[in-house]
Amino acid sequence: MPVPGRTVFVGTKEFMVRETGLPDAPPIVLIHGWVYDSIETFSKLVPYLADRFRVIMIDQRNYGRSSRLYEDYEIDTAADETAAVMDVLDVRQATVLGYSMGGMVAQALARRHPGHVARVVLAATAAKPMRRPVIDAAGMAALRVLWKVGNLEGARASHYVLRHAGAYGPEHDRWLWDVMLARDSELNLRALRAIKRFDSRKWVGQLIPPVLVIIPTRDQIIFPSAQYELAGLARDPVVLELDARHEAVFSHAGTIADAVVEFAEKS
Repeated sequence: MPVPGRTVFVGTKEFMVRETGLPDAPPIVLIHGWVYDSIETFSKLVPYLADRFRVIMIDQRNYGRSSRLYEDYEIDTAADETAAVMDVLDVRQATVLGYSMGGMVAQALARRHPGHVARVVLAATAAKPMRRPVIDAAGMAALRVLWKVGNLEGARASHYVLRHAGAYGPEHDRWLWDVMLARDSELNLRALRAIKRFDSRKWVGQLIPPVLVIIPTRDQIIFPSAQYELAGLARDPVVLELDARHEAVFSHAGTIADAVVEFAEKS
C-alpha cells in the first residue's frame, strides 16, 4: 500500500505516521496490534476508508520505523504516546480503531485522553486477554526459545498466516519476508508482557465515547469468550459479529469498513 509517511517526535522518541484519505474529512486513527506494524495490519482496510476520512496510521513504539526502546512498558504508556502524537498532528475528537493489542491501547486512550476520542472501535480484542497463568507463561517461554533460535521460523509462520488470509499476493513476498525478518524478538516479547498485564475490566464500562466492538467468532488468538466479555462490560456498545478468525482485518475488511463508517457517521 503506497502510503507515504513521516516521523514526528514526542520528546526524544520518534514515531512513524502515515496519512491518506481526505485532509479535511473527519479523522480516523488506526492502531495496529502485536507483531505487525500499521501498513501490514491495515493494508486491506484503508482503501475502504480513504474516501470518507482523514486516515491516520501510527506505528507504536518498537514497530515499523518508530523508535525501538529496550525497556518494559505498559499499555497505558502506548496510549499516552498515541495521544502525544495526535497532539503533534493537531488531531482531536477522532474515531479511533484499535485492532488486537491496538484495541487495548484504544481502550486506555479513551480512558486517559477522552478529549482525543469521539468514538472508539475495538476489534478482535479484550478487556483481559491473558487469564491462564500457567498456559500463558508456557506459551511466552516457548516463543522466547523459538525467537532465540532465530527469526526465520516466526517469519515463516507470519508469512503463512498473512498469505492464507489473502492479505498479500505472491508479488509482495520479497517485501513481506524483508519486514518480517527485520523484527526484533526481544521487543515483541516486551509488548507481549504489556498485553499480559493489561486489565480494563474495572473501568471499561465507564468510557465516555460510544463503543463499537467487532468480534471474529472463530478467533484463534484472542478467544471469542474474552471478546464477548468486553462487549458485556462496555456501556451500550454496538456489536458486530464476524464468522472469521483473528485475521478478520484482512479477510473481512470491507464488512469492517462498512460498520466503521456507519458507526462513525451516527449523529
